[in-house]
Amino acid sequence: MTPHSLTYILLTYNQRDTVKAAVESALAQDVQPMEIVISDDCSSDGTFAEIEAAVSGYSGPHHVILNHNPENLGLAGNLAQVHDLSTGDIIVAAAGDDLSEPQRCQRILETFVKEDPLLLCSYAKVIDPAGQPVSGNFRTALFYGDGWTVKQVARSKSLYIGATGAWHRSLYAGFGPMAPGTYEDLVLGFRAALHGRVAVINEDLVSYRLGLGITSSDAYLADVASFKTRRLNGFLAQKAVMHQREADAREFGLSEQSPVMRVLKKEQRKAELGISYYQDTSSAFVEKALRHPVLMLATVRAERRRTRKFMASHKPAE
Repeated sequence: MTPHSLTYILLTYNQRDTVKAAVESALAQDVQPMEIVISDDCSSDGTFAEIEAAVSGYSGPHHVILNHNPENLGLAGNLAQVHDLSTGDIIVAAAGDDLSEPQRCQRILETFVKEDPLLLCSYAKVIDPAGQPVSGNFRTALFYGDGWTVKQVARSKSLYIGATGAWHRSLYAGFGPMAPGTYEDLVLGFRAALHGRVAVINEDLVSYRLGLGITSSDAYLADVASFKTRRLNGFLAQKAVMHQREADAREFGLSEQSPVMRVLKKEQRKAELGISYYQDTSSAFVEKALRHPVLMLATVRAERRRTRKFMASHKPAE
């Protein structure tokens, strides 16, 4: 097999307080000389200055490329930018608030050589904004289970921890750039599942920071208004992801009548109802939802239950 070349991509946005450690963990990768592309998406908090300081004077084996977008492109746009700037056939993903173990890239390289996946992921140590361990089971995403079907992948909103992902360049280039509002783990994971070429490394190779940026969870939200905004944004992203998956499934060659296509269309309808629930007036929501009464009832029940659970968990102590 032809030796693989690696590109480590570090995507950053308004992560001034954590980006120095993220850059240092990239530079410290114990692997063959590789390309490191650090792309800041027009941060407004001094993140790029921290990046420049962190790489200043670096004389190690890896080749570092810095990019600062003059305007904010969003995750999908920034990802397209680093793909254009990079040359490696294996892309190792990282964010400016997470840390990679020194052996991460070497383990990824070994797995690509041994198993020839299009995408792989690993487990992660989950930490809070202060860097302290977070308790809980974070291995519930679909790819961490014993088996899955493409229909299950099409429906899933949690395939793997995105901060642990790596993929072959052809997985991105073969289907084309992702649409705005989508996330790489949910799109690239689906693409790899269509080909049946997904691998999992059963090791904690990343420290994944929960509670900052797009990794925030409900536990870190301040009030009901922020909870509702998060739910609306989640449904908007879900719609974008399902639309992208539908386009990718069509590009892959699935027919419009295939079970996977039917799943994707249903998930888009569910996302549209969720958007309407949080964005429209009650009467406008009912008017739209009556076209799909079963999905309407499921949406109302689920969102009311989520809201009650959030409010109960945020009651002030007596």
